[in-house]
Amino acid sequence: MTARGVRRPFSRLIEIVTGRLLFRRVPLRADLVAALRREAEALFGATADAIDLWDALRRDLRERLCRDDPADFLRWPPVRRTMVKRKRRDATTQLRHLRARPDWARRWRSALRETTLGHPRPLRRWPWTSANLVYQAYHVCRFEEVTGRSLATMRTIVEFGGGYGRFCQLVHDLGFAGTYVIFDLPEVAVLQRFYLRHLGLPVSESPASLPARGVVTVVDPAELRALVRARAAGESAFVAIGSLSESPLALRDALRPALAAVDAFLIFYAARHNDIDNHAYFADWRAHFPTHAWRNDEIPHLGKGSHHLFGHR
Repeated sequence: MTARGVRRPFSRLIEIVTGRLLFRRVPLRADLVAALRREAEALFGATADAIDLWDALRRDLRERLCRDDPADFLRWPPVRRTMVKRKRRDATTQLRHLRARPDWARRWRSALRETTLGHPRPLRRWPWTSANLVYQAYHVCRFEEVTGRSLATMRTIVEFGGGYGRFCQLVHDLGFAGTYVIFDLPEVAVLQRFYLRHLGLPVSESPASLPARGVVTVVDPAELRALVRARAAGESAFVAIGSLSESPLALRDALRPALAAVDAFLIFYAARHNDIDNHAYFADWRAHFPTHAWRNDEIPHLGKGSHHLFGHR
């Protein structure tokens, strides 16, 4: 039985067993579960001006962080609906692209081995990974192919909307060893710290100064802008996988001037979000960064007007 008393279907039990056999085992730590509960409890009454999509989901996530079994957090509705990609057809197309690379066996295969934490669903034909992890690796791969740059060699990465932290962990598994800043809602930042600390990454909240290595979670837009201005110069990248394009225009526009010193951009977006024409918005975005070379690619297999926007000096 789950924490809510719902019986798992037999197919789900098979997925769990398969994951335990083939995924990288990451057992739950009692101290990190206790920290998760404390941090979530402290958020009741908190507010954040961030992603409108989350307005109706924050309380549900906060309550689950406080009481539900974190061993199954990838099954929680607010996580499953917003942070996890599960379409096998899309993952098959993306994995074929990755497997065709000359560095597949040397670099990508090991980074795509999933962990047991959260109980991700195994991909049927390749049960040592998940559709969600393949989806994220595909974005990294296309960024490298188009820009000729590697996220692994950056000194600083700023991710706008980091999900539960899987993209951050993937980049570290690919060799990143610098400072990784994640901006997100307070509830999501609690989950990110829980996940990434289980995987051995040093994670801090809103430090007075950025460390040379490790992960920093940020929930205040003003603080994010200050950190970006302080550390964006040099080898740096800004990453936003479907997040910036779902944010209020005021938040996007307030952040954009602080990104002038960033070397490279990896942005994934859908052509429209509610009444916002993202295609037109990101055309204007490119005009604000004339020192960068830009490329806007449609991604036909993902549909819904999906695009990559890559930029680099």
